[in-house]
Amino acid sequence: QYSKTRHDVQKIGMAYINHLVEKGDYDSAARKCQKVLGKNMELWENEVYRFKTIGQLKAISQYLPRGDLRLRPAIYEMILHDFLKTDYEGFATLIREWPGELYNNMAIVQAVSDHLKKEPTNRILLTTLAELYTYDQRYDRALEIYLRLRHKDVYQLIHKHNLFSSIEDKIVLLMDFDKEKAVDMLLDNEDKLSVSVPARFNPELICLIFSPQYLHKLFKRDHHKGQKYHERQIGLYAEYDRPNLLPFLRDSTHCPLEKALEVCQQRNFVEETVFLLSRMGNCRRALQMIMEELEDVDKAIEFAKDQDDAELWEDLISYSIDKPPFITGLLNNIGTHVDPILLIHRIKEGMEIPNLRDSLVKILQDYNLQILLREGCKKILVADSLSLLQKMHRTQMRGVRVDEENICESCHATILPSDMAKPFSVVVFHCRHMFHKECLPSSGTIPGVQFCNICSAKKRGPGSGILEIKK
Repeated sequence: QYSKTRHDVQKIGMAYINHLVEKGDYDSAARKCQKVLGKNMELWENEVYRFKTIGQLKAISQYLPRGDLRLRPAIYEMILHDFLKTDYEGFATLIREWPGELYNNMAIVQAVSDHLKKEPTNRILLTTLAELYTYDQRYDRALEIYLRLRHKDVYQLIHKHNLFSSIEDKIVLLMDFDKEKAVDMLLDNEDKLSVSVPARFNPELICLIFSPQYLHKLFKRDHHKGQKYHERQIGLYAEYDRPNLLPFLRDSTHCPLEKALEVCQQRNFVEETVFLLSRMGNCRRALQMIMEELEDVDKAIEFAKDQDDAELWEDLISYSIDKPPFITGLLNNIGTHVDPILLIHRIKEGMEIPNLRDSLVKILQDYNLQILLREGCKKILVADSLSLLQKMHRTQMRGVRVDEENICESCHATILPSDMAKPFSVVVFHCRHMFHKECLPSSGTIPGVQFCNICSAKKRGPGSGILEIKK
């Protein structure tokens, strides 16, 4: 009874599928195949051929078994070939959705290659071919296609399948595609792909190594890496990336200063030249350039503050004395570093100076502020000194415990005699070192010994004053 019922259900189901096909509702008919045909692979193949006959393989393709139970590879290949003739996008979708083991991968690769002979630039076919090569673990062929298409997944493919050994001859393509990602990838995987000048002098690697992007990122990661290229970097920064030239000169400890100065002077890079002159010890020439070429008194003042050199301040005043706007800048900023009277006395009588009154008021306010700060610091210092003196006095007024466990620091015998009835004298210093009076290196009188000889030898200084115990 069970078999008959089951047979009847399947028969009814097949009849319903036939009805839907006759009606033209091919998608519904294909969907019903999943429930009606179940695990009967023979029925599945019959239905596939029927859908092929009526030209509706596309309808049934999305419902075919693709798990543990599957049809013969020829069935899937037949459907893929049908899509390849009429629908490239549908073909690409099936390749992405179907597991690679459902069909003969090499046969499909050959079919796609044949179509590419007619349409060699078709992106859909090229992308699908790259995916087929990936399924077949021919990653180098897939990589070539991705690079040719400038596909966004090219770097993911390299990382996922560890293709670093396959990209040495493709460096230029990677850099041309996306310089930032190429540089990051190579720096992140230095252990897998060495990008120093190789023994064989690969011109593409050399092109990468000497590119501004690579050297800049290499330097940012580690100031000491690539130090042999620092001289070359000077010219690269000067030519292509001037904003990063000055930070590079500040941070590099391997940069040849003479070469850098030559490059900056040739291009009239004033700020960079000023920095290099100051780093090389020619601060007066650097200050002169700030004043004469930049004409920036504020920058000149900041430079003089950083160097903290009296001669530079004198040069700055001498240069500014006949330039009223510069004098105003000096009056507003010089007070905390140089006595403003030295500047005021040198101003020519009758010279008109912009905002002179405001500058003088600021000088007086700054002076009053300095006086207040000094008085405040003095009060704090006196209070701290008094507090520490009181603390030291309290500490030294405390008693010192002496018992039978203490020893004489000179003879190393017990500091207290075995017979406490006999008279004895013990000298105890505030540093807690104890001596028998007769063991002290003196004439035997307490006034002759002011400090503990142990602490004095260790240069601990005062603080080991004396306390005598007698009985």
